[in-house]
Amino acid sequence: MNTTCSLPPGLDASGERFLPEMQGTIALEHLHRYAMAKDLAAGKIVLDIACGEGYGSAVIAEAAQHVYGVDIALEAITHAKATYQRLNVEFITGSCARIPLADGTVDLVVSFETIEHHFEHEAMFAEIKRVLRPGGLLIMSSPDKLEYSERANHANAYHVKELYADEFQHLVEKYFAHVAMLGQRVLYASTILLAGKFGESVHYSRENDSAIRMVKGLMRPCYQVAVASDSDLPSLASSLFEQIGESDPEIKQLRHQLDYAARRIAGLEAEVTGLKAAIEFMLHSHSWRVTRPLRAVANMFRAITGVRSENQA
Repeated sequence: MNTTCSLPPGLDASGERFLPEMQGTIALEHLHRYAMAKDLAAGKIVLDIACGEGYGSAVIAEAAQHVYGVDIALEAITHAKATYQRLNVEFITGSCARIPLADGTVDLVVSFETIEHHFEHEAMFAEIKRVLRPGGLLIMSSPDKLEYSERANHANAYHVKELYADEFQHLVEKYFAHVAMLGQRVLYASTILLAGKFGESVHYSRENDSAIRMVKGLMRPCYQVAVASDSDLPSLASSLFEQIGESDPEIKQLRHQLDYAARRIAGLEAEVTGLKAAIEFMLHSHSWRVTRPLRAVANMFRAITGVRSENQA
């Protein structure tokens, strides 16, 4: 997935290629994008550019007619062929600037976190347009240089040409007639919301004890996601992807504690219900009503004798 057009292969150690065993933020981000792509891929022939070790291509193949996974790293393609053996998935070694497919082969091109790893942006888009059928669809993500690098003061050595959000949008609009821009960031789960004029949601935030701000769409998204076509775009909705990492020992322990607490609370509630029922039964029973005068006399006698004992003392 995160592989370059021109850089040499072997980037696995950098963490730039997503692997299914990864946990945390990177998993939420990548899996959310591929879940969205899967919805757009239903019944289509798909190209997954920079497919990495093949997991994302396999996810898309659950809905697509056929998926071509292309990556420049031979070892990644070898792994993908051995790991994801599906009749409708084909893994090919190749560059995004020279895609090894014939003209007009695919209905949908998927490219996630790839464009920032190389300089050949124009060549990449020209190739995407070449392999897409008329009216085909592109879904592509790119980190926003402002949010990903500058605000966070984070320099990724494997990102050789990052784009600001407006630069990315203008690049996509140069090649496609219709473009919808979405923003993605991790809140308590990965969230992708329609941005700007397309957005129906709003985001409220207060930073540095300043006044509360309201922004349409998602505030300060770290990633930009473009959906583009020369035909009308499909209906897009804001979405949230949430995955609980059950393999995390701390989360498992917390889940056990929560389950025990829930069972304990349920048991206590049952005890309280039983006690209330017993009290109600006693209060309304025949013997309780019959002996009420005797209890009153006994209580009065105890009160009188208690007063006498205090006076004698």
